[in-house]
Amino acid sequence: MDKQYSPWNRDLFADCAVCNIGAADMIFVSGMGSEDVDTGETLYPGDIEAQARYAYDRIVTILENNDSGLDEVARVVAYLTDMRHKDVYERVQGEYFAGLKMPVHSLVQVSALAWPDMLVEVEVTAVHPH
Repeated sequence: MDKQYSPWNRDLFADCAVCNIGAADMIFVSGMGSEDVDTGETLYPGDIEAQARYAYDRIVTILENNDSGLDEVARVVAYLTDMRHKDVYERVQGEYFAGLKMPVHSLVQVSALAWPDMLVEVEVTAVHPH
């Protein structure tokens, strides 16, 4: 698989962009939700925990494909369609960042995401030193 595209979204958007800034690469990961990487179908409708885990699993894979990891994440922005899911989202996020310094983070409620069944979308920016 191409390091920047999942099979279903090649004509819509890149999963990430990598910019060399001299001593490091900035890795900008697009908002990841629960879209199946092959079909784009929204997985786990109604299940915020499963959707958040799927989003973070995709982020981990994208970072690993670019020689990075969650330990290099500098910024997280997460979008929820219902702030009542905040505690579940934050618990999942905490599990993924367990043992690491927490990056800066914004958590925003939105009225809708790209697909009707999406409950959460997470984007990250990582800094990978050379």
